[in-house]
Amino acid sequence: LVPAPRGTGIVGAPTSKKLLQFAGVDDVYTSTTGKTNTLENFVRATYDALQKTYNFLTPDLWPRTEFLPSPFQRKAVWLASYAEKKRTGGERGERDGRG
Repeated sequence: LVPAPRGTGIVGAPTSKKLLQFAGVDDVYTSTTGKTNTLENFVRATYDALQKTYNFLTPDLWPRTEFLPSPFQRKAVWLASYAEKKRTGGERGERDGRG
């Protein structure tokens, strides 16, 4: 089983196509080697290949991560708030440092 671009559909034998449709796979290429005359063995091989793909985590299954702001971002926010305080008069009101 090889991932295919969106909209490609399932490219493979009708038996594997039916099994992959039941599994909810939309776009995939399939490839087989050896003899595929025995339907039971072919279906079992397709099922085993599908089962092995569930070991991979796709991005929609990744846990949500909350990122902390970097030290540069925190310093930039602090500098912006400091500049705003300095422009508006700071904590002591409208006095500009004289007497």
